Amino acid sequence: MLKNEEGRRQTMIHELKTVFSKKMLIISLIAVMFLPVIYSASFLTSMWDPYGKTEDLPIAVVNEDQEVELEGESIHIGEEIVAELKGNDDFEWHFVGSDEAHAGVVKGDYYASITLPEDFSSNASSLLTDEPKEMALDVETNPGYSYSGKSIADQSILAVETAVASEVRELYTEKVFETVNDMNDGYKEASSGAGELADGAEQLAESAGQLGDGMEALAAQAPSPLAAELEKLIEGNKQISQGIDELGSGSASLSDELSAASEEISAYAFETANAKLISEPVEVNKETVTEVENYGQSFAPYIIALSLFVGAIAFSTIYPFRTRDRESTTLLIWWGSKLSVILAQGTFQAALLAVFILKVLDIPVENLGSFLLILFVISNTWMFILSVLVAAFDKVGNFLGILLLVLQLGASEGTFPIQLTNGFFQAVHPYSPMTYAIKALRESIFGFEGNVPFEQALWILVAILLAMILLLGAVYYFRFQKERKTASELAKRGAAV
Repeated sequence: MLKNEEGRRQTMIHELKTVFSKKMLIISLIAVMFLPVIYSASFLTSMWDPYGKTEDLPIAVVNEDQEVELEGESIHIGEEIVAELKGNDDFEWHFVGSDEAHAGVVKGDYYASITLPEDFSSNASSLLTDEPKEMALDVETNPGYSYSGKSIADQSILAVETAVASEVRELYTEKVFETVNDMNDGYKEASSGAGELADGAEQLAESAGQLGDGMEALAAQAPSPLAAELEKLIEGNKQISQGIDELGSGSASLSDELSAASEEISAYAFETANAKLISEPVEVNKETVTEVENYGQSFAPYIIALSLFVGAIAFSTIYPFRTRDRESTTLLIWWGSKLSVILAQGTFQAALLAVFILKVLDIPVENLGSFLLILFVISNTWMFILSVLVAAFDKVGNFLGILLLVLQLGASEGTFPIQLTNGFFQAVHPYSPMTYAIKALRESIFGFEGNVPFEQALWILVAILLAMILLLGAVYYFRFQKERKTASELAKRGAAV
């Protein structure tokens, strides 16, 4: 029995020796091992940090705005926006004429052109009138030249919109504040005047009282006709005194009310600093569960899983799964010898990609052990899926493998959230092996637990891997039985002859 075991091991090793004896095959297999690295390198380096390089994205700005007057002050918002953008390093701003801007967008020299029309400041000055007019920005893009470039350029439009909104809010807040401050000064002056009027009324009332007393004394000594006339004057003086008293009381009350209004307004600050803060009142404090340095790092799980599948497809087109070495005399030896080569290819492919990800791209990985483990499992799972398909269906198996990859690209949530795809891909999503590969890679790289924990995703992939290994054995079993039957029939025919 030990001799039989030793013989099986020697025969399994013989498959590896056979591979190494064929120079073109070994060169091809080594080249295929590097395919996931090449694939990942080309994709990840090309998209590594596009949003971090927007300062190199050319955007045309056309300022046609004309200066206007607002309450005696010159308003030229276009110039202020241009001055602000010249100090903005988010994009490569080009301040050009309208013809050059249009031609540049058509040719792809500019990814967007933003025009401030001539009525920009004029419309801004109308915002507090009975007929306010909207301030319009004229934007031109060419998504046919580069849709992704256009999408990033949209951020430049937002930057200009934000600058305009901030400028206008600050301008009009300052105007409102100036009005409030003028009103407060008026309240103070009116309060002071009303106080003085109340004091004058009080003095006038005293004088009227003295005049009344004098007339009453004179009436007592005067002859009757004169006394009657004096009585009328005394009555009129009393009415005047009553009016003066009411005027004094009203003036005092008005002074108190104006003083109270002034004190209420004075309790608030209406300065330039307040206007600036009101124009930008919100500060957003963001917290993230994970740390992702750039665009390429966020795409790494998807590209890694995809590149390993591409490597498996390439391997399946080169390696002879359906042939049996002359020393593979039993099903177990045939099966085991193929397993040794497939596992070796899958493991070395994963190892090369791990070195590239960790040492060349230098992507930070939170859980290194989990990352290396899942990389090994994913690589070999893809290898055995393709091995089963090709061993069972030959060239058609390669086509089925490519079809499976294409199907998973839309269903695995590698790029956009699965909720943004159509109903078909949402239905396929839970059944796509790449779904769990990407989720496990994300969790191991970024260090969080998603809706499918790492352990669950790992066991799902391990289960698929083991199922594929057994299924490959089943394929070889049926092929082995078929070969034996064919050999038996040929032997019978030979004996009959």
